[in-house]
Amino acid sequence: MNKVLLLNGSPRGKKSTSAALGNYLFDLLKDMNFETKMLTNRNQINNEEKIEDLLKEIEEASYVILLTPLYDDCQPYNVLKIQEIILKQKMNLTNKLFLPIINSGFPEPEQITEGTIPIYKQFTSKTGFKWGGSLSIGGGEMLGGRYGKQLHEVGNFAKKAISELEKIAESLGSKDVYPDTELILVPGYFYKWPLKNLVTSMNNKSWKHVIEEKGEKVDAKPLL
Repeated sequence: MNKVLLLNGSPRGKKSTSAALGNYLFDLLKDMNFETKMLTNRNQINNEEKIEDLLKEIEEASYVILLTPLYDDCQPYNVLKIQEIILKQKMNLTNKLFLPIINSGFPEPEQITEGTIPIYKQFTSKTGFKWGGSLSIGGGEMLGGRYGKQLHEVGNFAKKAISELEKIAESLGSKDVYPDTELILVPGYFYKWPLKNLVTSMNNKSWKHVIEEKGEKVDAKPLL
């Protein structure tokens, strides 16, 4: 039986978009009779025993699917840490398929595809993983994972994501390679005036509020 290991790379753990995507894919693969396991990265790097458990799961898996957010055009710390651990171990990963599913709060998936996907492709070439395609999701916050929602609870906003997860499951079942795919969840009318201006204004006010809460100056220019 082929084993699929799902790695949740979100620092938010179970209440995250990564977890919501992973849970849906987990159920799909289980229904297809795959042996499937899901681990939360942040829980696996706390001590040597858990790291050994993680490495054992990777060794036993035929497919490793990473579900993670985009943080500042790069991986979260826990994902970087696990990548470093795998590289140091010099594991034999030949013929093991690696497939990242990355979501961003920004609506444009280009935030992921232009900078982060090449990093993951470099990781696979350094480790011996086989590239299994990728899914880059713009506007991932719309899936409501940070509030503990599952994809079937979100409604129309989740339809595109669900469709792509089903394609990923089908590709594993048929042993076809899933193509590198970009997904935009934000409806087109959000980009048009006047809604675009309204959303931009609301976001700016929100960020300024957070800055002020932290005791910082909104218009500070320290490098000047």
